[in-house]
Amino acid sequence: MSSPVSVAATMRAARTLFLSAIAAGLLMAFPAASGVSAAPEQVTGEQVRAAILRAVAYLRGGQKPDGTWPDYAHEGGVTALACHALLQAGVSPDDPAVAAGLRAIVKVENRHTYVVALKAMALASADPKRYKAEIQTCADWLVEMQHATGGWGYGTPPDEAPALAGQGLYRVKSEAQIRCAYERTDASNTQFAILGLSEAEHAGAHVPLEAWQKAERLLRTTQLPNGGWGYVYQTADPDDAYGSVTAAALAGLYLCGDRLSPAEPARVTAERAAAIERGTAWITQNYTLNGNPNHGLAWYYFWLYSLERVGVASGRRTFGDHDWFREGLDLLVKGQQLDGSWTPRLYQNALALLFLTKGFRPLLVQRLEWQGGWREDPRDLDHLVRYLGTRVGGQAVAWQTVRSDASVQDLLAAPILHVSGRGPLRMLGATLLGLKPYVEQGGLVLFDAQGGDETFTASVRRLAGELFDGATFEPLPPNHPIYTARYPVAPAGLETLNLGCRASVLLAPKGLSDGWAASDPDRASDALRLGENLALYATGNEALPDRLHEATLLAVPRQKSVPRDALRIGQIQHGGDWRPRPLALPRLLAELSEKFGASVYDQPAPLRLGRSDDAELLRDRRALPILYLVGHYSFTLDEKERAALKDYLDRGGFLWAEACCGRKAFDSSFRALVVEMYPGARLEKLPLDHPIYSGRIGYKIDRVAYSPAVRAETPDLQTPVLYGLQRGGSLVVVYSPYGIGVGLDGMRVWGARCLEPDDARRLAADIVLYGLSEP
Repeated sequence: MSSPVSVAATMRAARTLFLSAIAAGLLMAFPAASGVSAAPEQVTGEQVRAAILRAVAYLRGGQKPDGTWPDYAHEGGVTALACHALLQAGVSPDDPAVAAGLRAIVKVENRHTYVVALKAMALASADPKRYKAEIQTCADWLVEMQHATGGWGYGTPPDEAPALAGQGLYRVKSEAQIRCAYERTDASNTQFAILGLSEAEHAGAHVPLEAWQKAERLLRTTQLPNGGWGYVYQTADPDDAYGSVTAAALAGLYLCGDRLSPAEPARVTAERAAAIERGTAWITQNYTLNGNPNHGLAWYYFWLYSLERVGVASGRRTFGDHDWFREGLDLLVKGQQLDGSWTPRLYQNALALLFLTKGFRPLLVQRLEWQGGWREDPRDLDHLVRYLGTRVGGQAVAWQTVRSDASVQDLLAAPILHVSGRGPLRMLGATLLGLKPYVEQGGLVLFDAQGGDETFTASVRRLAGELFDGATFEPLPPNHPIYTARYPVAPAGLETLNLGCRASVLLAPKGLSDGWAASDPDRASDALRLGENLALYATGNEALPDRLHEATLLAVPRQKSVPRDALRIGQIQHGGDWRPRPLALPRLLAELSEKFGASVYDQPAPLRLGRSDDAELLRDRRALPILYLVGHYSFTLDEKERAALKDYLDRGGFLWAEACCGRKAFDSSFRALVVEMYPGARLEKLPLDHPIYSGRIGYKIDRVAYSPAVRAETPDLQTPVLYGLQRGGSLVVVYSPYGIGVGLDGMRVWGARCLEPDDARRLAADIVLYGLSEP
């Protein structure tokens, strides 16, 4: 029996013999690799999508008439990998090329670890129900071929070694070396076996718990003192550690831990976490994309693939200061050949395509790394996005961590920011201050007390009050969309700060993370359904921008200069939420000034109708030609306020009012206010030939688009709906029962009864221009 050191030395010698051949292919793939990092241009989402399409076309072109792709070593391996890559890139299982490939791999005998694992992955990607029996057979074979130590070798019985000696993978090895390769386990076969079993189990196959326990134990106990792993698990030489196998081992630990954590001793969980921490430190210290760390150019594409796997499994955005996915995208997009390939080897191109597609999924949620006991367990968010699949916006979504020094733009990369952990919440000052603009720009912050930790909850209440001007959390009502959007779920004790139109800051004193972590992502649970409702609420069920999208901050475009005779719009303060969208009106007024030359200030004047100073302003219509009234909920004006408003209107003033988000409570209150001021009067619907719609000033409007909530209740409504009140032959009130503000600040609200943004913006402009132009 060979000693561990001699086996490692033999493998290093064997790798050296074919390194030059592999390197030649890599150099063809990256003719300008040395200059990639210096290029000033960052790749765009459009470039990535184009690269994916070219890679898909290249793989299609390499398929043979019988539906297979040329094998590299074992029959069916490249075909299974190509099918899996095409399916992950969005090609349909019914596509002729993929369908033919699937028919071919179903016929392949289960004999080799790589092939069987990739076969399970491809069939699970295609149709778990249709291929249920075949996937289970693959899983059973992998379990049977697992060595007692917990790892996997090539799988072929040693007596077949002579027949394999002439095949490509073995052309530099003797028959004895081949036998050795099949008698021992290695990091590469083990990586793919674990990946195959994981995908098989997610597809519904049964995998014995013991298989996961043995694999996890092997990975945890074969880690080298420097934190890395070598290809041969028996090696004790730290110099044998290199990037692709270290990343593969880390990904394997995450997958095993996902399966084992709920029932294992805390000691094992802690030991695995420590191994992951050391392995992550090794990758951070040795990180490079100029080659496979500590291994030159050998197995470079396995390095990229393994890096993507561990990055996605852990949710890590960075290793040290390296944004691994953006740097990898930059390298692959700029290094791709015109024919869509990177190297002459088909399997390497398939691995590159997998890096592009699986890492490119848009972000639904980011977890903030804060200074203290922040939740590092990735299972909760991984389970949530796995369960969601394409349920939100019709697209698969992802999650990642975000560092505590992230900018507001970095935070806006995802619509949900998850702040979770135990103990007192401590943040950098810049991070804390960044939460407010993140919320104002449309983000949703979820403060999640891990395990119901009361210390965390208390510190969140204190910080939120400081950050949001003394605001306090209130219980989320049972009929809120977060409890009802798609599934009715029992209230989970959530609390909210209602800032503007929506519940934009949530607190989960009882915790949500543990429920997601404990749930099976392949089966619905109340915890995951609540997560789905939350995702729908935060996104409006709209498709998210791609991973490289740079968020545009919704800044108010300030006037370059204020005209000397500029007029001011007054915004009425009332007992309800009188300013639900702080950026809406300033953005509209700035646009009117810039685009139409309207002589107005870009900041509205807040008015209390009953205050003497403000009442004085109301008497001069030239000072305040338009008043704006908006809100969500029921409201009232007292007798003095109603009298001041009526006097303003009777003097020829103009009131524009809207029910923000189309809320019926505000609608009822506003109609009652009109009757209180003018008994017997009623709001009348404006005809489509009214000057507001004519385009005489502003935009011509005869058709508008409404939000899904409006379309659901009135599918045929395609015309603008405004109501007016005439006094003395003049239109003094214009009222919209549907929300218009959404088109002015761009923030979507789940279930809002409103106009679509472009039409809302045009209609708002016409209303204000009409009010300014009337004598």
